[in-house]
Amino acid sequence: MLYTLGIHPALRGTQIKSRSLWQWINIIFNTVDKTRLRKVGPDRLCAEWVLKNGGAVRFLEHPKNLFRDYNMLPPDFRTKLTLKEIDATNSAIMTVGFAHVVGCEKIDKIIITNCKYIDNRGFHHLTSINDSLRSLDITQCTNISDSGLLQLKGLTKLQKLVMKDLPGVKDLPAVEKELRQHLKDCQFQTSHT
Repeated sequence: MLYTLGIHPALRGTQIKSRSLWQWINIIFNTVDKTRLRKVGPDRLCAEWVLKNGGAVRFLEHPKNLFRDYNMLPPDFRTKLTLKEIDATNSAIMTVGFAHVVGCEKIDKIIITNCKYIDNRGFHHLTSINDSLRSLDITQCTNISDSGLLQLKGLTKLQKLVMKDLPGVKDLPAVEKELRQHLKDCQFQTSHT
C-alpha cells in the first residue's frame, strides 16, 4: 500500500533524514498489516513476514519442509498453515516485526542469527507465545544488549536458550544468572565474543 498523502504509520514521529531509504523500506516490511492479518490469520501473516525478509519457516502441517521462498507457500488462503518454527538467520527482520508472533499458538522454535536490524525493542512480544516456545537461539546480533536479553524473563516455559557472540552484551554471566532465576526449566548455552 502506498502512502502518497502522508507518512506510513510505522514512520510517524521518526527522524526521516537520519535513516537510509532501505531502512525505511525494512520498517514497512516489518510492520504488522492489520488488514492482511484479518484476511489470512496470524500464522500465515507471520510466515509471510519472515519469508519476505529473507528468513525461513516450518509448518506443523509440513514438518519436513523448511520453506525459504515466499512463492512456495500454498496459494489457497483456506489451506490451514500452523507456524511451528522461525529461522531468521541472515534475514532483514527487525524487532518491531516481533508483533507478528502474537496469535501464533504453536511456534516452538525461533533462531535469530546474524540479524543486523534486531535490537532490544520488541522482545516482549515473544511472551505472547510463551505457552508454545521451547527453543530460542540468539547468536551474532550486534545490536542486542543486556537489557534486551533481560526481556526474556517472561518466557517461563523455555527449555533451551542459546546466547552467543553478542558484542553488545556487556555482562553475559550476570544476564544468564538473572534469567536462570526466572527460567527454571531452561538449559542455557552461552559464550562471550
